Amino acid sequence: MDSATIARTAAALESEVDRIVLDIGVSAMPQVTVTLYPSGEALRQGVGNQAGPIPSFATGLVTGPTAIHVISPNLAATWSYADGVTAIVHEFAHCASLVANPSFANNPRWLWESVALFEAGQVTDPRTLPYFASGGIPPSLAQLNGFDNTIVYGVGATLGRFIVETHGWEAYRLLIRTNGDVGRVLSTTEPTFIADWRAFVREAFGIAQAPASANRR
Repeated sequence: MDSATIARTAAALESEVDRIVLDIGVSAMPQVTVTLYPSGEALRQGVGNQAGPIPSFATGLVTGPTAIHVISPNLAATWSYADGVTAIVHEFAHCASLVANPSFANNPRWLWESVALFEAGQVTDPRTLPYFASGGIPPSLAQLNGFDNTIVYGVGATLGRFIVETHGWEAYRLLIRTNGDVGRVLSTTEPTFIADWRAFVREAFGIAQAPASANRR
């Protein structure tokens, strides 16, 4: 399935390594092995007991800082080739994050996924999401941490961008190393952090406030 594209896939991934390592603040990365699978079922069988229960929506995962497991980018029933390659970049960001902080895996999930989504450029247009519309309520960090939903995948990239653009790269890296301690790193509370993120997204993506008359109706 991958024989015709494996060199192109490897080159695309290698081109992202230095940027991600710099972003996350890792001084050196060990060699990372990427294992591709021909189906979701093969992925689940392949990782076996290494990863525990895998959500039905999962298309890839890491089993440590040097091991990526992902469905082949050439499995057209799952995604386009480009999206499949981007998913491997996402998983590499997880690997780099684990080198920066070995206790970071899904701890907390909101930041673990936000970092990977931001680094891989997997941005869902916030204008299509109800959380950022006038009157919309953004998800809490507890909701984003839940394994029973996929909300974080729609909003995580904007969280990463918000942190970097409003607090800087060092704060982003320190959040990774402190398992998302926004109080310590950003000197803020969760409600303020969420409200500031929502305001940032609305401004960055030109999401207008509803007219006053509409608010009264």
